[in-house]
Amino acid sequence: MIQKKITNIFSIALLFIAGLLAAYTVWALISCIDIISKAIASGQLSVARDGFDIANFYMNNCGRYLVFALLLAAAGFGSRKDQITPKMLRSSASLPKSNENDAELDAWFKEMDEDNKVETGEEEGED
Repeated sequence: MIQKKITNIFSIALLFIAGLLAAYTVWALISCIDIISKAIASGQLSVARDGFDIANFYMNNCGRYLVFALLLAAAGFGSRKDQITPKMLRSSASLPKSNENDAELDAWFKEMDEDNKVETGEEEGED
């Protein structure tokens, strides 16, 4: 039960941080658009001449935070899917079924163990 709560808290924390980074990305993108628009309007930048610099500006100020937000969100959702629910524990499909051949199998293992002891020269009292 404690493991499930820890996983829930961990996944919630990851998703919360991813949300903060996504919000920051949107804010940074709006600021970048404003700065680039003003620079183009004043003639300091030209899209044809400074296209690489403009793309680099966007990637440095917005792109990395978007990637981090996506990675943290994926980790948060991924950690939620690995949880074991009580329904899974009660499921009879996950439990091994007893077989009527279990007694025969146990007898075969004992016979093989005895044959192995005879071949190696061990006595039964040396376990």
